[in-house]
Amino acid sequence: MNCPLLAEDTTDVLLDYSAGRLDAKRTAMLETHMLSCVRCAAFRAEQTEVWAALELWEPEPVSMGFNRSLWQKIEESASASWYRKLVDALRFGAWKPVFPLAAAVFVVAAGFVFDHQGTGTPAPGILNGSGVSMNEVDQVEKTLDDLQLLRQFDAVSAGVTSGQTDSVPM
Repeated sequence: MNCPLLAEDTTDVLLDYSAGRLDAKRTAMLETHMLSCVRCAAFRAEQTEVWAALELWEPEPVSMGFNRSLWQKIEESASASWYRKLVDALRFGAWKPVFPLAAAVFVVAAGFVFDHQGTGTPAPGILNGSGVSMNEVDQVEKTLDDLQLLRQFDAVSAGVTSGQTDSVPM
């Protein structure tokens, strides 16, 4: 038999043995194994102590007024005023689970802001890396567009004077 402590899928066999839920065949195999395996024998001894302690444990008896006081507290909480319920909801202890979530959202937002910090377009008049202002770049672009439009007009007017009105270059 392979040691149940070394295989993950058979560790529950030892617990079933300790609880007395194992069938006779598997119990005999496990007891034979425990004669040669020190770790399994130690586990059995520890579990025997735990079960013995559980057998000795006696729960405290429930007091006679337990049910009465329980129902009284339930009725008090049900009949509490709306502002008392609001105060209870706003207590610090009720918001504890929110703090890790808020911290995570803050970290993600800060990472996004720092990652995308310089990707926006600069304001007009600000110099780019080559020492040319954005206004100058816009002026050159508009001038090139105007020159292209003038060439198209020249081509159209040349076509009209020569009688070729079908082909207009665009």
